[in-house]
Amino acid sequence: MKNKQLGLKENWPLFTVLVLMSTFVGSMVGFERSLLPIITSNWSLSEVQSSLVMVATFGISKAVANLFTGNLLMSLGRKWTLVLGWFIAALVPCLLLTMNASWMAIAANIALGLSQGITWSTTVIMKIDIVGKKLRGTAMGLNESAGYVAVGLASAIAASFIDSNGDFRLILFASGIIVVIAILLSLFLLPDTRPWALIEAEEYDNNNNNVSPTSVFLHTTIKSPNLRRISFGGLVNNANDGILWAVLPVVLLSLNTSYTTIGYLTGIHAASWGIGQLFTGPLSNSGNIYKLCGYGMLIQATGLFLLPILTLNVFPYLLIGIGTAMVYPTFLVGISNCSHPSWRPKALATYRFWRDMGYVFGALAGFLAAYSNSPWTAFFAVGILTMISG
Repeated sequence: MKNKQLGLKENWPLFTVLVLMSTFVGSMVGFERSLLPIITSNWSLSEVQSSLVMVATFGISKAVANLFTGNLLMSLGRKWTLVLGWFIAALVPCLLLTMNASWMAIAANIALGLSQGITWSTTVIMKIDIVGKKLRGTAMGLNESAGYVAVGLASAIAASFIDSNGDFRLILFASGIIVVIAILLSLFLLPDTRPWALIEAEEYDNNNNNVSPTSVFLHTTIKSPNLRRISFGGLVNNANDGILWAVLPVVLLSLNTSYTTIGYLTGIHAASWGIGQLFTGPLSNSGNIYKLCGYGMLIQATGLFLLPILTLNVFPYLLIGIGTAMVYPTFLVGISNCSHPSWRPKALATYRFWRDMGYVFGALAGFLAAYSNSPWTAFFAVGILTMISG
């Protein structure tokens, strides 16, 4: 431990590999988003209902995985938790390539949610472990940017390929190759980063900041005002993303929009979200992070309100992406700054549990809107909730 130092510059080779891992995690979701209308096309449910079932199961499985990842990180360690997550991810292309029933699509989606919860949470905490507090915002901006640029690019590339070739199996083979590379990197190149976390823990303890709550879940969800606000904001933010993921592609298809255009528009949202975090991450290193989060949520709400009016215009997608970029790394910084390294993995796991339960709330709003035969109602409802949160 004596040879280890906290810092972004001091650990740039390891940090670079971890950023690469984030792009792999994001690519898996990007592929899934483009494939969603295809793998649910033969279901007995309507297109909107099928998409919402998939988003809800993804959200629940990812949220549950996040909650348990905190304990895994502290008992199994960072390295082996990451390996476990990628082995679960290997089930996704295997199930979809051999799919002959709808349950296999749902099972693949659950596996994707579980793997995403484990792998993304683990790479986040590993970066937080090694960089320390000073440049934590920059580190989170780079992490989230890499992941969500990968979501946008993978979604756009896959949609364009499917539109021109009509064969989605090569996309699944590509995702399988990503999984294999990620497993090899996790096994042979990445160390466990707990020793770095112990260095920061010593600094906290020297300042008498080692206050461990009886229940980290309750502390993060209810008792701590700062952690509670961030957890609620994360839930609302992902409710937005759930609506965009499940309802928007179906609405666009009903307008005879091509897969290429759908991939382009959703890719604009994810790319602006991802690239924007290169700038918003450093902003959260210092200053009032709650103002940054508040304005970000209000910008998202504006984009959601404009979406039914400017459906095929890039402007609403840019607004939602930029607003999300303002809050996503900042939420992580806020949770990290308000928690001790000894129980930080559980605090982050709790936040990510509530954040990804947002997919379920988004899916519920979508179900209600579909039932009333008014899909745009879901966007207005979630937009109002986002505005209140901001």
